Amino acid sequence: MGEKKTILIVDDMPQIRNILRFSLKKEGYNVILASSGRIALDHAFDESNSIDLILLDIMMPKMDGYEVMRQLRKVDRTKEIPIIFLTAKAQQKDVIKGLEVGGNDYVVKPYRFDDLNKKIQKWLG
Repeated sequence: MGEKKTILIVDDMPQIRNILRFSLKKEGYNVILASSGRIALDHAFDESNSIDLILLDIMMPKMDGYEVMRQLRKVDRTKEIPIIFLTAKAQQKDVIKGLEVGGNDYVVKPYRFDDLNKKIQKWLG
């Protein structure tokens, strides 16, 4: 097996970040946590981090997931990172908007970890 892949989890809810971190570490991933959009961008733009995929919540205070996505897609270093929206926004218009702003995939909370993990594996190759 190759080098461990690194996933950035961006969610303002600590319990969601912690459950995801536990589950993803069990699957063999490195995990970086961000409790806000600003912190997520700091991690993503940090040259010392090599992020392979981002799980991004939409509804967060100050900077929502759509704005985080716009910022990430503007920068060469981060514009190709696969991003999966992981959100409670379940309406068809939300899914369409998430994909239109540049998301690679969209998972609605509550989710089954097996389903999320399949999508992660798909995007990580």
